[in-house]
Amino acid sequence: MKRSLKFAIGIGVSVVAIWLAMKDVRPIEVWHALRQADYLGFVAVMALTLLGFWIRALRWRWLISTPRPIALGSLFSATMIGFMANNLLPLRLGEFVRAWALGRRENLSKTMVFATVVVERVVDMITLLAIFGLTLVVHPIAENTEAGRLARAGAGVLVMASVGLTLFVVVIERNPVLMQRVVGWLSGFVPERVRHKPQAALARFLDGLGLFRDVPRLALVLVLSFVMFGAFALCLTVSMWALHIEVPWYGGLVMLVITAIGIMVPAAPGYIGTLNLACVAGLALFGVGKDLSVPFSWFYWASQWLPISLVGLYYLRREGLSLRSLERMDSGTS
Repeated sequence: MKRSLKFAIGIGVSVVAIWLAMKDVRPIEVWHALRQADYLGFVAVMALTLLGFWIRALRWRWLISTPRPIALGSLFSATMIGFMANNLLPLRLGEFVRAWALGRRENLSKTMVFATVVVERVVDMITLLAIFGLTLVVHPIAENTEAGRLARAGAGVLVMASVGLTLFVVVIERNPVLMQRVVGWLSGFVPERVRHKPQAALARFLDGLGLFRDVPRLALVLVLSFVMFGAFALCLTVSMWALHIEVPWYGGLVMLVITAIGIMVPAAPGYIGTLNLACVAGLALFGVGKDLSVPFSWFYWASQWLPISLVGLYYLRREGLSLRSLERMDSGTS
């Protein structure tokens, strides 16, 4: 599928999602509710968001095995640049961008670094599945609700993606000789002058999967994952407090799972629309109507979009890069 078509589909999905979320709600009422919000809470959510991404960068350090330790500043910079790219550029290029940014800054193989990003996504999915199980224990989700249907469909995709990715990285990591033979056979179809590149790329990719050979390090990564998602759940809890929305103590965890599933759907940059619709569906589980859930969705979306985008752009500028250079990064990947 062409990139332009994928982008157009994402825009279409966001437009439909925004319409569904805003249906039966007057914009003036949304604006009035937002004016009544506690904006100290908005500042707190932005700070917690950056804390969550700092923990993500710290966790990334333990995912990468290199002869010399990588500075946490470099990891945080690359992380923010990558997620900023997801907010501002089409096609969710952020995962490739942050691998490229860190590889460029620390003179590492971009392919090896990208392998650690793949591992990170596996760990994210496993952690979210565990949190999802916990939320079902404390707050069973009725299947006849919009959030229930969203959660059931999303959980199925999450399980399949988690199992598929886990099997993929484990099989590759445990069977390097077999994978080298497969790549060698496939590279027979490319010109001889570049035939060595696929084998070299596979070797670098395998280097990035070293976490699965180190159980204590894997355990630490999982602990940091729960801490990180705890910070993001707290973001949702504080956002609800700022909008004067009362939910049980575990409301942030439930909303974390629902919003995580919602933003899995391909959409326009910044997850606009799909995040809003997920917020509305999630709060409906607690009997919160659209008069509050729609303003909450925009409050929370802005509290995520602003700090990630601004801090990411700051680091991008500090690296002497531009958004256009990120769109051309493929030619420099190695």
